[in-house]
Amino acid sequence: MNKDYYEILGVGRDANENEIKKSYRKLSKQYHPDLNPDNKEAEEKFKDIAEAYSVLSDSEKRSNYDRFGTADGRGNPFGGMDMDDIFSQFFGGGNPFGGNRQQNRRRKGNDIRINLKMSLEDLYTGVHKKIKYRKTNKCSTCNNTGGDHTTCSDCGGRGMRIQVQDTPFGRMQQSVVCGKCQGSGNMLTKACNTCSGSGVTSKEVEYEFDVPRGLLDGEMLKVNGMGNAVKSGIDGDLIINIVEIPHEKFRRAGIDIHQTLNLTYKDLVLGNTDVHVDTIDGKIKIKIKEGTKIGTMLRIPSKGFVRGNETGDMILEVWLEIPENISEEEKEKINSLSI
Repeated sequence: MNKDYYEILGVGRDANENEIKKSYRKLSKQYHPDLNPDNKEAEEKFKDIAEAYSVLSDSEKRSNYDRFGTADGRGNPFGGMDMDDIFSQFFGGGNPFGGNRQQNRRRKGNDIRINLKMSLEDLYTGVHKKIKYRKTNKCSTCNNTGGDHTTCSDCGGRGMRIQVQDTPFGRMQQSVVCGKCQGSGNMLTKACNTCSGSGVTSKEVEYEFDVPRGLLDGEMLKVNGMGNAVKSGIDGDLIINIVEIPHEKFRRAGIDIHQTLNLTYKDLVLGNTDVHVDTIDGKIKIKIKEGTKIGTMLRIPSKGFVRGNETGDMILEVWLEIPENISEEEKEKINSLSI
């Protein structure tokens, strides 16, 4: 479904260029990522605003959009421009809130994701773990640079260059990433013999850590900086995904632990029976009330998982134990019952 650019900018379809430009400036400042750090919703809103303006501020694109619902029916309506390019047209070369985002943004290595299978018992108590995995590390020979470099002749080491462009508002300049050095500001002249210019090497590493008690199946532990390294950048993160191994006796529901308790017909009817029940940290003894019905849930407080300040319970789901291979004498006794 096509986006409604007029609605995004909050203007009518008969809005003139000044109204569109004024609304764009106001909204782009309001939702700019630098003023809304770690706010994905604001970031997406900002992108929509910039996209809407790039179409409605161009008379040809706006005409196509009004007639056909798209700027030109093909390609990117930005025409290769990014967020900083658009800002540079109005605020003199980049981000109006200080600095160019592409210059300030450092590359980050890829995250590494590992599934860690754990028993219910280990999740209950918490446990110390040691894992091995392969990752890229910063090359120590070239200090993560990839080798010898020289300053880029096109951008003078800035990583950006000024480009002059004719727009509906006149001739304007914008900052663009240097195509020769891809924004790094330098050019590789001699590759490192150890990493062949990549700036990283691969090796198997060990990592020891404590798994806190009470974690749930599917929860993730994030270890900053233990992911893959990248040339002239920062290391990614290690993401450890907890995978709970199904237990033969217990079933987990949040911080509560469930199990089926099979009782004889006599136990259910007469009660007053001491029954030994397994819990995750040992056996306990409970009494069964007279007339206990099949399907009753017996709750044993504080015998579930401990998570933060909360402690779960053990839930016993009462069921009838049906004997097998009974004798003829036993059959006669059952037939003689009037109930």
